[in-house]
Amino acid sequence: MKIVKYSLFCLALNVSLFNVFSNAVFASASGPDAYRTGAPDDAGTCNASGCHDTYATDSGDAEFSISGPSEYTPGKTIKLKVAFSSSSGSKRGFEMTAIDANGNRVGKFKKIGNTTQVIPVDDYRGLDKADKDKYIEHTYKGTNKKNWKVKWTAPSDATDPITFYAAGIDADGKGSEADDYVYTTTMEISAK
Repeated sequence: MKIVKYSLFCLALNVSLFNVFSNAVFASASGPDAYRTGAPDDAGTCNASGCHDTYATDSGDAEFSISGPSEYTPGKTIKLKVAFSSSSGSKRGFEMTAIDANGNRVGKFKKIGNTTQVIPVDDYRGLDKADKDKYIEHTYKGTNKKNWKVKWTAPSDATDPITFYAAGIDADGKGSEADDYVYTTTMEISAK
């Protein structure tokens, strides 16, 4: 009887440890913690948080960018593209937000397809309710892409210019946080 109890205890311990470690390893693959765009008042990037910190930010050979229109109409939706070029990694990801000239997070992001997601509030990523729809990132499926398209609905009133901040990971795909490059980029836009 003691052997059966001991075996069940070991099995339960192994399952628990597997769940803890698998969630830690795959959390960033399905999206990083909130507030990792490199924007003012954010928590830096995944490099600054002690995760992907083997190399200095923006030190790799890839190019990371945000592209879209140079102007927006208040209350209307535009499409943006976040992209890597010259990427040597096998997996990639990003997180993005928009901030007006007064330092307010503005507008609302919306995903296109299944390679991006708006960060939900009150989950493991730690997004505050006040920032609902203000952050967008890759999904697990999106780590196989080099670029992502998203929608952003402009606020009806904001102080121009609005700056989009994004941080991206160009990862080696080995499942660890080592030997991955972190990049940052911005794009400014003003009302028509």
